[in-house]
Amino acid sequence: MNSKDHNNTMPSLQFQMKLIKLFKSFIRGRRNPEGYWKKGGAIVLNQIPIPSLVSDTWVIVKTVYCGICGSDMKEITLNGARDNPIQSFVSFPHTIGHEIVGIIDQVGSTVKKVNIGDRVVINPWFSCEPRGISPKCSRCQKGDFNHCRNFQRGQLPTGMHLGITKGFGGYAPYVAVHESQCFVIPDGITFEKAILADPFAVTFHSCLLLNPKPDNLILVYGLGVLGLATVMCLKNIFKIKHVIAVGRYEFQKEQALQFGADHIFMGNAADLIKDIASTLNLELIKPKGGLIWTIDGVDGIIDTIGSVETFEVGMRVLTTKGRLIFTGVSTPHRCENTPHYFKELEIIGSCGAVVENFQGKRSNAFQFFLEFLDKKLFDPSPLLTHKFLLEDYKNAFNTLVTKRDSQAIKVVFDFT
Repeated sequence: MNSKDHNNTMPSLQFQMKLIKLFKSFIRGRRNPEGYWKKGGAIVLNQIPIPSLVSDTWVIVKTVYCGICGSDMKEITLNGARDNPIQSFVSFPHTIGHEIVGIIDQVGSTVKKVNIGDRVVINPWFSCEPRGISPKCSRCQKGDFNHCRNFQRGQLPTGMHLGITKGFGGYAPYVAVHESQCFVIPDGITFEKAILADPFAVTFHSCLLLNPKPDNLILVYGLGVLGLATVMCLKNIFKIKHVIAVGRYEFQKEQALQFGADHIFMGNAADLIKDIASTLNLELIKPKGGLIWTIDGVDGIIDTIGSVETFEVGMRVLTTKGRLIFTGVSTPHRCENTPHYFKELEIIGSCGAVVENFQGKRSNAFQFFLEFLDKKLFDPSPLLTHKFLLEDYKNAFNTLVTKRDSQAIKVVFDFT
């Protein structure tokens, strides 16, 4: 499939919010995950117009890679609650995908930050500046772009960021973005490394919220791309001496140990609590009903899953007055949260990445990532495991829903 044709169109993998398509995807997907992306469902490969400049401060990026995020897969597999309030900041139909690296193909007349031919990684957030709103809202003025007050206003359709905003997404050969969203990739850093910028930025933000000390014992819950990046970040950037983790598959365990984790736990909730308590020599408390728990425990937790089970386990093995940061979001269900108040735990959500303060410097999390790579503080290359052409999207998604066999971590669409 050509990236564009003589009619100035290009292929785009879209999510279409039409009841009949959603119904087909839902019914077929419940039988077999492959049903979610079968023909006639909500996922459609269309020819759409090549994007044009929104204004003089915008650029067109020729996509090199676009990563498949866990949030993309949640949307594709219809894994969400009907009353999720975030749907207020989504517009349809949209081209999926927000983890983008590429090459500047066209620039607006007043663009100063980048030039044609620059290799860039894209910060996906559509906050005040991309929306042409001036003055910026109070949150954007502070660099808190992921909590912008204007996701429903300005010169763009409703949407928080690329991939869920009508007309703007990375599962296509070209994408329009504002110059402020572009970060030039230093020479010597490959696209294969730079494509991990978005998950690393999310990880970096959650680690800063946790604010761990080098002697703390930190538990990372979940060893997908965010969890493995968290282990790498804690060990190499925050210099945490003791990091343990909970994983699901053997290949995740091996990778986490290579990144410096001390011990990996696997199993169901009850077994996890028992094994963690035994390894850390914690006193177990056994109630008449429900899960066992501890008063003491790990100093902090970064939960990259955010499910009922991970909260249940986390609150029981976190030390009294400890802090839990969760970056993952799952469909809500009842959670026995008595340990939350009894142990006086801090539980804090972490969304995206913003302008951060770290070691006396203030910069965007994406810029920090590129600087860390340039200084060779870590190597994220092992996280990129699979590449697929856009027209091969069904196999790409199949790879992600069969991780036990495929050993997939980060899967990307390759437009090279």
